[in-house]
This record gives sequence, C-alpha cells and structure tokens, in this order.
Amino acid sequence: MSTERTQRRLSKVVRPVDKRLYKNYLQKSEEMLDVARYAADTSKSNAAVATSVHCAINAIDALAVFYFGKRHSGGHEEALDAIRGAFDENEFRDIAKQFSGLIGLKNEAEYQPDLMTGSQASDAVRRASRILSKVRLKLP
Repeated sequence: MSTERTQRRLSKVVRPVDKRLYKNYLQKSEEMLDVARYAADTSKSNAAVATSVHCAINAIDALAVFYFGKRHSGGHEEALDAIRGAFDENEFRDIAKQFSGLIGLKNEAEYQPDLMTGSQASDAVRRASRILSKVRLKLP
C-alpha cells in the first residue's frame, strides 16, 4: 500500500479532539458504568453488557484525548492503540485483556438474538469498572 493511501486510511480512524474535552468522555464513561451497575442489579443483563462496553470505550477515549489530543474512530478492537503510550506494558496488557473480553460480548449483546446472562452482565461490569479505575489513575 502506498504511503499516501496509508496516511489517508489512518487519518480516517484517528480524530483530533481538544484535550480539554477529555472530561466529557470521562463523564460519559462514569455515567455508562452507573447505568451498567443499575442494569445488572435489576436483571437487565443485555443493557448491563452494552453499557459496560460503552463505558470502556469512553474511558479509553478520555485517556487518548487527554494524553494525545485524539481519539480512535475506527473499529473498537484497534482503539487500544490510541492509549498504548499512556501505560506501562503490564498495565496495558491488563487493560487490553479486560477490553478484549468486553468487545467480545459487544456484537452478541447489541446485534444478535441471544440474550446475555446475569453472569455475563456481572463480568462485563467488573471489566468496565477495572478499565475505568485504571484510566482515572492516569487523569488529573
């Protein structure tokens, strides 16, 4: 692939964002986690999983915007690349593991006819909470 085409492709998946707006992504993440916990506590497992996924996505966006002034806008699986430099390798591996588990449930929870279980909901909330906690430690 030519360098020019590669640059165009990359510019489509990374969006510049004013660094001061990281707080908005953080607030969205916190609200999503609150809703995910409520949904899990009231046996609304599908909503718990879906909002847990969006909690994690917004947390990652908050960190990317704060540190790098950009956010990933392509496939969610590649969103972790936007925050790689914000964590040491062990922290990054843990976040990647938690995020991968959530993204693995995203399609099933949001688009497939299968219903999420209470166990999946609890697991998703735990994963999202762990990601958000680690992100908060990196933000002012």
